[in-house]
Amino acid sequence: SRPAGKDNAPAPFHVYSMRQAIEEGFILDVLKNYTPYKLAFKLAHGGKELDDKEVERSAALKKLMGWVRLHPYNIAQKVEIVVEHFRDRVAPLLGGKAKAMVVVSSRQEAVRWKLAIDKYITSKRYPLRTLVAFSGEVRDAESGPEPFTENSPGLNPTLKGRDMREAFRTDEFQILLVANKFQTGFDQPKLMAMYVDKKLRGVTCVQTLSRLNRMAAGKKETFVLDFENGTEDIENAFQPFYDRIALSKETDPNLLYDIRTELDKFDVHELAEIEQFAKLWFIKNPDIAKLHALTDPVARRWLELDEEERVDYKSKVRDFIKLY
Repeated sequence: SRPAGKDNAPAPFHVYSMRQAIEEGFILDVLKNYTPYKLAFKLAHGGKELDDKEVERSAALKKLMGWVRLHPYNIAQKVEIVVEHFRDRVAPLLGGKAKAMVVVSSRQEAVRWKLAIDKYITSKRYPLRTLVAFSGEVRDAESGPEPFTENSPGLNPTLKGRDMREAFRTDEFQILLVANKFQTGFDQPKLMAMYVDKKLRGVTCVQTLSRLNRMAAGKKETFVLDFENGTEDIENAFQPFYDRIALSKETDPNLLYDIRTELDKFDVHELAEIEQFAKLWFIKNPDIAKLHALTDPVARRWLELDEEERVDYKSKVRDFIKLY
């Protein structure tokens, strides 16, 4: 065998990959619903790109960008996105006991996020409670005259000296904000969503997102909304542990309509059949016999196609489902 080198990196003889563990049902796939915020924005705004111009990364600019990250308006916008998404998509899961984690870049950001998210929740009168976890003291004159700790009344008023892990395990709290804490070694199976506002790299990235992969009764998938990283960053981090990985780089909603047009050309299915199937499917205890009565004619038309057309049709259906 050749000696180890740049083009011949050493590799273990056998690796029990994350993908294998996922396929065998030991952990969940935390990348299945990983979405960078730029992509989420584009999908929600009909293909419009999020304006994020490239700028020179000078020391002065980095300091300025740090100020921008801490600006109340910037944080308030993200807080609204996080809370409203959690309420709409996550909170109803696990019988209403689903939880989420928000990962921020610094302890100062953790303090400002906590104050902002509690202010927003209170203004909306939502029945949600949050916790924030960080080490030591944080001095932030704009947030308060005294140093902040995890047990400061203005941050975690109902923690009352309890262990953070045990408190978050109860039904009292739904959202945990963290800054360089609980990104590793934290096991909470009810975590269903993660909102990332921090650059993640390498093993730290894998360990952080993997807080979501613990199995729980009724937990089928997870969700990650990432304000800071892109799909390429996450792919590079997970590749050594995953065996193989391919996150979607971009989704154009118009592609769905293009594929649908191509599928219609096969004359295999009819719109009326799809609509009738949907009416029967989305009811409690659907009648299987009636569903088969609608799908059997479609199957017969598909069988009448030549072999190449059948393969092409199935391939386009898979593409449609994946994109959707």
